[in-house]
Amino acid sequence: MVNVAGIERELRIDLVVRPDGLGRIRRELVETLVTWGCEAVSDVAALVVTELLTNVHKHAGGRCGLLVTPTEAHLSVTVSDFTTAVPAKRARSSTAEDGRGLILIEELTEHWETVLTASGKDIRCAIPLPVAEKPGSVSGTGAGAAFRSGSGPRSESARS
Repeated sequence: MVNVAGIERELRIDLVVRPDGLGRIRRELVETLVTWGCEAVSDVAALVVTELLTNVHKHAGGRCGLLVTPTEAHLSVTVSDFTTAVPAKRARSSTAEDGRGLILIEELTEHWETVLTASGKDIRCAIPLPVAEKPGSVSGTGAGAAFRSGSGPRSESARS
C-alpha cells in the first residue's frame, strides 16, 4: 500500500463481477481517484476497469481482484483472475456486437499486458497521468494540463 501525506494510495477490491455491480465499482473508483487528485483520468480509468471486469465476467467466471495504484507518471490498473486463458484482440468489425474491449484498452492506455501467475493471470494497464504545465509554456490543450510526451491515446498515424 502506498501512503502519501496520510492518504492511502491503493484501491484493492476482491469481488465477484456481476453486471449490476459495475456502477458501484465505477463510483468507488472515481471517488478514490478524486481523493488522490487523479480526477483528470477518472473517466478513462472507469472505462478501462469496466472493460476488464466485463471480460472477467464473460470469460473467467467472475471472481477477480482489482488493484489500482498511482505512480508519478501513471495510474496502474491490475485485474487478477483465476484462469490462464490469455485474452486476444479481435479484428475490427463494424457488425460485431462485442469484441471491442481490448481495442479500447489498447487505445486508452499507454501499455497493457497479460502476465500468467501461479493462480491464474493478471491483466496490467498503465494509464498516463497528466502533468501540470510549467509557467510560461505553450500547450494546445488549454486545460492547464498536458499529457507526458509520447503517452495517452494514440493518434491514427501512430497506430501499427
